[in-house]
Amino acid sequence: MTFHLHGNLITNLGIASNNRGEGQGNRSDLPKIFWKGKPHVTVSAEAIRFALRQFWLCEGLENHRVWDEENLVSVYAEERDFDPQKYIDDDVCGFMKAEAGKRKKGENSAEKRRGALDVSRAVSLEDATKITYTFNSSSFPKEGNSNSLYSTECISTRFQYGFSITPERLVVPERLIDVLAGLLKLHNVGGNHGRFLYDFSPESLILRWSHFPASQILLTFECDRDDNLSAPAVVRRVKCEDIPASELWIFGGYAFTEEARELEGLGCHVYPSVRMGSQALLNQICRDLSLSVDHYEQKLA
Repeated sequence: MTFHLHGNLITNLGIASNNRGEGQGNRSDLPKIFWKGKPHVTVSAEAIRFALRQFWLCEGLENHRVWDEENLVSVYAEERDFDPQKYIDDDVCGFMKAEAGKRKKGENSAEKRRGALDVSRAVSLEDATKITYTFNSSSFPKEGNSNSLYSTECISTRFQYGFSITPERLVVPERLIDVLAGLLKLHNVGGNHGRFLYDFSPESLILRWSHFPASQILLTFECDRDDNLSAPAVVRRVKCEDIPASELWIFGGYAFTEEARELEGLGCHVYPSVRMGSQALLNQICRDLSLSVDHYEQKLA
């Protein structure tokens, strides 16, 4: 049977201020989405996937889309010569090359591949009523002005997002490990640069390694006023046996909660350490997919 890896990740608490939405005059707004009846700050799935590509480049993996530091733009390493066997991003994230002008009758001229990795939008745990504003003066005033004033929206919050991937859909199934490694070490998501740093690596996460094609754990984290994490929907689904406890792997700070200890008693794999937990899951993945664990264990170290 086909295996699937599903995940729900939550970041550390941080100050988000530079993932830009619609501008309002000289104010830089954070993008927002309605979630549970209130506006929340959001980060796009495209921004998360772009950060993954940047991580793979830093790891020395062959990417088709690379970053041109001089012109600050993403470009193709070899024009639009897509090759999912060679390039990890063509394999994991997919591509489409449409040449409508060259299509002949009865032919489909679009060269395309649906990405094996699905990523949700990230949603803030705090709602947008917690946004504050800063007012600033640019270090490089425009010609004719003594200074250039602008304001930004900021919010102190965690973000959570989910993903799903089916290794059987990958041309190179071993790349599942590179995807997991990238998500565990993710940074520079949503407009990070020198004056703004937000750590997008997970503080806590719930993973599901299963034959079941649907996640059932997507965006299930909740947080109270004291920043205490909970995932009541996950507990409920495990207790009523909608999700087999043995399929769930829980890492990070959430592992210290009463809920997590209850889930561990039901049979879930619970590890306070993200690194140690991911290594244990890697062992299970390598056994199930017949991969050599010695070759891949350093990727998650």
